[in-house]
Amino acid sequence: MKEKEYSIVNDSFEYNGKTYDCSYAIKRDIKMILSEAEESHKDSFDKLYDRQSLKADKVSIVLDEEDKPVFGMVIYLINYKNENSRRFACGGYYPFWETALFPHPYQESICW
Repeated sequence: MKEKEYSIVNDSFEYNGKTYDCSYAIKRDIKMILSEAEESHKDSFDKLYDRQSLKADKVSIVLDEEDKPVFGMVIYLINYKNENSRRFACGGYYPFWETALFPHPYQESICW
């Protein structure tokens, strides 16, 4: 298995001539990322980051032996409030269903 990264444009990405939809995963991930931040470090999160700037940047996909997407993780960018910089946050690690990155209820992971 190999891993590759592709830019996300309009909540989707192109691979081997097909467009893969990530909109459902993105919507779910953003909700989970912000919820986790609220629960674990709300004060520091709100002091450091512009929560409105959280957006999908790219997707990291795992390919099988036939170069078909098997799993994917959307990688997000969020801006710091007081600096001219930003950082990454990762969404869940999800399987593909046809041409969509589709969240699975038993596979969740959010990382900072």
